[in-house]
Amino acid sequence: METYDVCCPICGAKNHDLYLEETDGWMECDHCHQVVQILAHANMQSISVYTCRELAESLAQTAK
Repeated sequence: METYDVCCPICGAKNHDLYLEETDGWMECDHCHQVVQILAHANMQSISVYTCRELAESLAQTAK
């Protein structure tokens, strides 16, 4: 498993040898102890966003 060195987005301190793939991008800063997610290493999934009109049309089609 690969390790990463990243800077904390809160305090800017560099954190070494982190297993970000294992934690889905989450880390606790060694300096300020804040828990943050490094989005570059997060497994993101897209979700669909509908307007009320699109949702009503979609439900009307499935009800037929």
